Amino acid sequence: AGFGSLMQKIINIFSVVVGSVSVIMIIIGGFRYIISGGDSSGVSGAKNTILYAIVGLVIVLFAQVIVRFVLSNTTNV
Repeated sequence: AGFGSLMQKIINIFSVVVGSVSVIMIIIGGFRYIISGGDSSGVSGAKNTILYAIVGLVIVLFAQVIVRFVLSNTTNV
């Protein structure tokens, strides 16, 4: 149980860091969107920032689910 709990703690810390960075990037993308003032290149850059941050959040969520599934199956065997 030592290895599984250690891996779970490491994954949780990594997920919190990546999740925090993603939220910060969404906020930055929102500011870039507001500041762009309708400039098409600024708007598209801001939308890409927001899109990539949301994709990062989704990947972290799925990684958490996969790691929990793998750890629960390996520790029960």
